[in-house]
Amino acid sequence: MEHQDTDTIERSILSPSEEQIEIYESMIRHCAVAIFAIDTSHRIIHWNKACEELTGLKAEEVLGTQNHWKAFYENQRPCLSDILIDGKEEILQEHYGVYGSSILMPYSLHAEGWYPQVGGRERYLIFDASPVFGRDNKLLAAIETLQDISELKRIEEERKRLNIKLQDALDKIKTLSGLIPICAGCKKIRDDKGYWNHLEEYLEKHSDASFSHGLCPDCFKRFFPDTAEQKEEA
Repeated sequence: MEHQDTDTIERSILSPSEEQIEIYESMIRHCAVAIFAIDTSHRIIHWNKACEELTGLKAEEVLGTQNHWKAFYENQRPCLSDILIDGKEEILQEHYGVYGSSILMPYSLHAEGWYPQVGGRERYLIFDASPVFGRDNKLLAAIETLQDISELKRIEEERKRLNIKLQDALDKIKTLSGLIPICAGCKKIRDDKGYWNHLEEYLEKHSDASFSHGLCPDCFKRFFPDTAEQKEEA
């Protein structure tokens, strides 16, 4: 009787723990963020449904293997979680253009960039890898999350491209300002090198203006009085 009571107590203690583990695993498996985890031997121990959707690789294809790199690269190379497991943060610069420590979690790493073939198309991915420690602070695994922000990145890059194009256009616009020395008689303008230039020549050099030459009515009368008189009589 006492033995049965002990078994009942043990089951009551173990059951909630098992239930909690099942809940935690289900939370990760059905999380909307793509997640995978590797152990200290770099074997995949978890590959959730969102990771399947993002990469096109099913969990049964990769669990227990060291093939997580195949989801992102043509040739074998370490993923962020591999670098974390090995403690080789110094090689981050060899593999990522944008990288650093996580601003949210201690001992964690962050990286991001464009990848040409992930799940059948080009994607801009954000990677975050965090260590998993046991009760004795021994490293047990590394968990890595993936976020696809391709559309936001394309919008951002297009905005940068347009801003650069606008700035280039503004840089090409020439404006005149300040005190310009001009002859009161012939109306020539002195440039910054001391040379005197015809008015239209100076303006064409220092602006985007161009000139077509003609005569105003007063000058037409002065230079062609006979023709002007005939036009007035007509």
